[in-house]
Amino acid sequence: MGEHTAPTFPQEIIDEYAALGVDLPALFSAGHLGERMGVRITEASADRVVGTMPVEGNTQPYGLLHGGASAVLAETLG
Repeated sequence: MGEHTAPTFPQEIIDEYAALGVDLPALFSAGHLGERMGVRITEASADRVVGTMPVEGNTQPYGLLHGGASAVLAETLG
């Protein structure tokens, strides 16, 4: 858990955004909180962002996924 990952993009797209001063992979990273929660972004495009987050380690006392963890996932992908 906590592995920092970023989606991959074609090099020409990375170069195009880099010329504008935008670090595209960093822009689509999970960030520090997402990293701590284990969020992994697996796909990112203008139309859709897909990611995963483990339930283990992000549960409330009853063993269910914590609502706040769901919000972290939603906000990170949003």
